[in-house]
Amino acid sequence: MTTPILPSRDTLLFHLSHIDLDGYGAQYMTRAAGFRARYYNADYRDVPATLDRIFEDMAKADEPTLLLITDLNLTLDQADMVARRIAGMGQGERSRESFKTPSSRGPSRPGLLNQDMAAMLKQSLAAAEPAPEAPRHKPTVMLLDHHATGEDAAERHDWYHLDTERCASRLAFEAVAPYLDEEARALYAARAEFIDVGDRWLKEDPRFHRSIFLIGLIMEDDQLAPPLIDLKREYRFHLMNAFFTLMEQDTSLEELERGVYDFRKAFLKGRIADEALNDREKPLKDKYHKLCAEVIPPSEIPMLKIDGYRAGIFFNWPHDVFRGVVMELMENQGKMDMAIRVGGNGRMSLRSNDGVDVGIISGRYFEGGGHPGAAGGVLKDNRIKDVNQALRAISQTVVDKKGLVQTI
Repeated sequence: MTTPILPSRDTLLFHLSHIDLDGYGAQYMTRAAGFRARYYNADYRDVPATLDRIFEDMAKADEPTLLLITDLNLTLDQADMVARRIAGMGQGERSRESFKTPSSRGPSRPGLLNQDMAAMLKQSLAAAEPAPEAPRHKPTVMLLDHHATGEDAAERHDWYHLDTERCASRLAFEAVAPYLDEEARALYAARAEFIDVGDRWLKEDPRFHRSIFLIGLIMEDDQLAPPLIDLKREYRFHLMNAFFTLMEQDTSLEELERGVYDFRKAFLKGRIADEALNDREKPLKDKYHKLCAEVIPPSEIPMLKIDGYRAGIFFNWPHDVFRGVVMELMENQGKMDMAIRVGGNGRMSLRSNDGVDVGIISGRYFEGGGHPGAAGGVLKDNRIKDVNQALRAISQTVVDKKGLVQTI
């Protein structure tokens, strides 16, 4: 089966892919080919919301665009929705017919104006008629996937390219191969085939164990804050590049495993101060937490003021990342007095600076307790879906117990 080629690199690419090695690998290929791309990643449950965000972003682009979806099979309903949204975009030109007066008004009556005055009025009204909007660039869509469960959608939509014999990274490579020079084409073909071995579980291939190792490496906790999605993607691109570069020097898997620390440390170079990077008394994960605290936009940490204390709210952050990042934000940057982590089950972890006793605060409002600087608690709402629901649940709980709370 022939893989379609992506259009000119002048087209702005909106590239949505999965969150595993093959998903990031497909994006790794379009990036290698030098496409101007905005990258998005989603697990299956997040696909509808992510597509909505992509369509909003595409609508703002005043140039040719392509939605590329890789390593995600769409349901028939989702594929139909994508087709409708794409068809509905790019139709900014308004038909002049829409401004015409309906003709079905019964028999005509004698005019009140003479012929010359009627002609002048008609010309004046035509000049005042709103000009049609400039034609928009019609976006296009292409999906490259290898999951057989998308067969129904592939049969209905010609832009849905299904090939069960090659993983998404291989399909993406083939779609961009003409844009690579001969040397790069050979290099990335080998890397795409390597990903294919693990993703399609080709156990008889001698590269299988190495490929599985790289899958695990990409899926491991990155110690980066959840809102930093672009940085998390860059980290995975970095790991892939470092791994491939070392492996292509005939390095053993054991040596590759030993090199992982160096891969990870190298990602921080130039991103945090050399003094912090080379501090031998700090574990590597703390250095990642320092990076997060330095680059995370304030808008990504919603704030409440509870009884006069500034509280940052962190929804579903990994516990270790929460602990490390809030220590930096509170102790070294003074951006908040306490931090509250809320899980989807309503369970809470509270941390604070000196002078704020979260043990007392948790006992008063959140049916918990603990130490002055670290405590636990729980919300009655144990099915929290997002940070906005967490904010409402915390605020309502404090208000119900006669406390003071406001959004900062």
